Amino acid sequence: MNFLAHLHLAEPTPESRLGSLLGDFVKGLPWDERYSPAIWQGIMEHRHVDVFTDAHPAWKRSRDILPEGLRRYAGIVVDIYYDFFLHRHWNRFSPNLELNDFIASVHEDLEGILDQAPAVAREAIEAMMEQSWLLEYSTLEGIDRTLHRVSQRSPILISIFETSEILSGQLPGMEKHFLAFYPDLLAYMPNLRDEIRAGRKAELSA
Repeated sequence: MNFLAHLHLAEPTPESRLGSLLGDFVKGLPWDERYSPAIWQGIMEHRHVDVFTDAHPAWKRSRDILPEGLRRYAGIVVDIYYDFFLHRHWNRFSPNLELNDFIASVHEDLEGILDQAPAVAREAIEAMMEQSWLLEYSTLEGIDRTLHRVSQRSPILISIFETSEILSGQLPGMEKHFLAFYPDLLAYMPNLRDEIRAGRKAELSA
């Protein structure tokens, strides 16, 4: 999943929100002294969410819309479009929380704890806040800008920008995939959270 979804899935605490964004930046085994247990919890949730996502049949159907040569980028491209659909259906999944209020709360929490992030993650999160990426995902124009920005990170990612035109006529189908997938992911989160915490307790008592 992309930034907005990971933050939506996180618990509403600074540590959980930061951890939910660090899963792509932090490597190695968890629970060491690099981060607090609460941040590690968020990192581990991120990792498991990514595994769940990649294995879900509905997400795979979205992946398979892409031409075979571009499917290697599905973990980036589909997840970005899924943030667009999360925007579109925000009131369905968070009926008691306005999206703008959520984003403001996220920014406030992250600003207070960002010094605990590694440098490369801190730069990305600062850019996310300063350039309003979480709001940018609300329009297809914003998605195009996001795909272009990602495609500029490395020569091997250049072709990612092509996916915007390829998928332009496929969005209704992809939206159905998202609506089949995301409720399953939300239902998975409480058990996942408990399993990660139980696993840590078992390690400490071993």
